[in-house]
Amino acid sequence: MAAGAKIHRNVTLHRLTADFFQFIRSQRPVIRRLGRPFQRSRRFVEMDITYRCNLRCGNCNRSCTQAPSDAALTIQDVGDFLAQSREQGARWDRIRLLGGEPTLHKDFFAILDLLLSYRADGHPALRIVVCTNGAGRKVNRVLDRLPEGVVVKNTFKNSRQRFFRPFNKAPIDAPLLHRFSDFSVGCRIIEECGLGLTPLGYYPCAIAGGIDRIFGFNLGRQRLPSPDDDMRDLLSVFCPLCGHFGVSGFTKKAKTSVAWEAAYAKYAQPPGISDPFQAVGAFTGRSSSIYGFYRIYFHGRLQIKWNAQDFSAQNSLNSKGRKTP
Repeated sequence: MAAGAKIHRNVTLHRLTADFFQFIRSQRPVIRRLGRPFQRSRRFVEMDITYRCNLRCGNCNRSCTQAPSDAALTIQDVGDFLAQSREQGARWDRIRLLGGEPTLHKDFFAILDLLLSYRADGHPALRIVVCTNGAGRKVNRVLDRLPEGVVVKNTFKNSRQRFFRPFNKAPIDAPLLHRFSDFSVGCRIIEECGLGLTPLGYYPCAIAGGIDRIFGFNLGRQRLPSPDDDMRDLLSVFCPLCGHFGVSGFTKKAKTSVAWEAAYAKYAQPPGISDPFQAVGAFTGRSSSIYGFYRIYFHGRLQIKWNAQDFSAQNSLNSKGRKTP
């Protein structure tokens, strides 16, 4: 194990207990009595600098296995984030570099140098963390070159599938379980992991950016959100699609609900197939008639629908969380 490396485990008793607690706290009757339990972080940032990965984990919550992509943050993107952080007077306690596998980014060390310079320029308490799978010689050669003062969060993965929570089980596909859920409250990830910066923009968490990449809503903020932006409008869109919202067991087998099957099918629509219902059948290998559906689900003032033309998201909340005309 590399010096300073910390083993990260996705399934622990603590995490499962916390998941149950957050599910209870996200129910509307509980919120009315106790208030909103989670706020998007003003202290932590996670940067998905690349969606390239050297592993094929069956439950990747950035869809690197399910829908590979070369999308990546640029040096300019990171520089703009740091410049806007200075403009707003932001004081970040921690910035994490993730992916995909962040060490595969072609400008990984240039990005790291920007963060180290930012820390040296009046932000000495900033923790810079590289989150890695630690798999393979190429990745480890990069890790061996990391300068002092950079923390490594290492899952030490390999090709063997580990236990995980089924990320691709969308709450929107379990309306009975989530009939009282208020998705706009988010979950503990928005506090514990922090603001997400992805190739598509800023999100209340980086996972939301990964979801947006597949569903194609293109809702990411294009500038660093101001401190008074709770981003509740984005939580209302992406939490109904995220398997991290609520409670679930853990498994080694990839599980995908119908909303995700449809989204992946549309993302990777096979050549010569123009009907998205046919695309779902081609993607899943099952009869497309099973998935020929028109789902309109109203919850927390969110409408997500899949029809024969497009996936679309409509939300009646603006960025302040108030109703729009």
